[in-house]
Amino acid sequence: MTTNSRSFGKLTFLPDIAGLYGFVTFTLLFIFDHGKSLIDGDTFWHIAAGERMLKTGTILTKDIYSHTALDKPWTAHEWLSEIVMAWLHQYTGITGTAIFFFLISALSFWLLFRIVSAMTGNWTAIVATSIALAFSMTHMLVRPHVFSWLFGIITLYALQRQGRWFWLLPPLTALWANLHGGFILGLALQGLTMAGTFLDELFSKGKADYSYLFQKIKHPAGFFGLSVLAAGINPFGFKLYLFPFEVTKGIFASSITEWLPPNLQQEWLFRIFFLLILLLMSLKSSQTNWTDRLFVLFFFNASLTHQRYIGMASVFLCPYLARSLKSLPWPEIKTSTMPTDKNHVKTSNVSGPIMTIFLALGLIILAGAGSPGSRAVLNTFLPLPTANHPVEATKYLNQIQLSGHMFNKYSWGGYLIYALNPAQKVFIDGRADMYGEGIFEDYQKIVSLDAEIEDLLKRYEIDWVIFSTDTALIRYLKATGKWEETYADEVATVLVRRNQLSNSYDIKQTD
Repeated sequence: MTTNSRSFGKLTFLPDIAGLYGFVTFTLLFIFDHGKSLIDGDTFWHIAAGERMLKTGTILTKDIYSHTALDKPWTAHEWLSEIVMAWLHQYTGITGTAIFFFLISALSFWLLFRIVSAMTGNWTAIVATSIALAFSMTHMLVRPHVFSWLFGIITLYALQRQGRWFWLLPPLTALWANLHGGFILGLALQGLTMAGTFLDELFSKGKADYSYLFQKIKHPAGFFGLSVLAAGINPFGFKLYLFPFEVTKGIFASSITEWLPPNLQQEWLFRIFFLLILLLMSLKSSQTNWTDRLFVLFFFNASLTHQRYIGMASVFLCPYLARSLKSLPWPEIKTSTMPTDKNHVKTSNVSGPIMTIFLALGLIILAGAGSPGSRAVLNTFLPLPTANHPVEATKYLNQIQLSGHMFNKYSWGGYLIYALNPAQKVFIDGRADMYGEGIFEDYQKIVSLDAEIEDLLKRYEIDWVIFSTDTALIRYLKATGKWEETYADEVATVLVRRNQLSNSYDIKQTD
């Protein structure tokens, strides 16, 4: 019995708190998602682009999906993510693809928990990491930006560990630059940490010792330089650095929801979070260094400029929040002590993520098994949100093959690229940076019933329209008498120009 007890005491198969946190995060995402991760239309054009690249064996460098920007150069900066998504979709469908992204999210918050708990302990880590998770939920979509959460947190971990971990940063940046344009975040994290270290040393003494400062930052600076160069190892080279400036141009930032600044009256929880950070920074008990200050300035500026960065701000300010909460003079709570057993069961810091990976793989295999029963069960957890995509209208369009040029809702472009068979050229989709300000502005004018609407419809030779049913655009076009309604449901309406009606589609339904 004694031998067995000692043997049992050496087992390390039980996950630690961080591993359990990641496992629970994945499980809750899967059970309670109910299709919310699939509401964004960009998910679908990413898959379609990846499928095209897998089929042709070449990376897309120009537009092939629209009639408004056909053959226009396109920087497919997320090409590797799109290939991963397409490969998963090919074998496991949209459900398996979503499960994979839940896994990436869960691993991100597992690692974030580890970073925070090492600084403050488990209880504070639970509070701080859960706050970050709550703010991230609205942007936890099946899109390549989820890779930036994971790679950004890995970068943060490497910067805190320092030493040999710096060697991870250049290859990580190179891979990241092929997955998502958020690789800029990794460089920002390196730069902010390096600048914070420099300022801490500069202001900690009455007189600056520049020789010592140089020794302090020469290694981080060297690896930062290597990371900047490594980001150029992608099909588009250093041109990729221009991408963030394209997607944040004025017309996009003022019209696309995720690029708008947050409404702080509605985002009252974020407002409280923002004020809490400021309060903690003002307390004497909070040991705020210059890296913390630079992080707060950088991430709050980003999130107050574009609401899509609220989740990112909560994630990368999580360590500072936890340390500040830990430093508060909390009242001491006495707890009863239990006798310790030196043969108690130990926990493992790797079994949690391993369990999470195996659970995710099991669900992905079920999604791709081809069993109607298993897919039906999984679809109850991850149904395609038909209220956000023109699912039934697309089925109709696949039966009645319309010809000519389409005008479509911006947020539906990605789904139409994905679902129409054979593929038909859209007017616009989520690749706003590729379309440019001119086409996007014309789209806005048509939707807002601008005085130029008729001229624009003629200029783009629009023959049919698919748009939200209960909108001013549909009511206006029907009222002109120039358009015939050929399909309508609660989500989408299809209108065809009357002078094109006789030859615009084949009334025979396809098999």
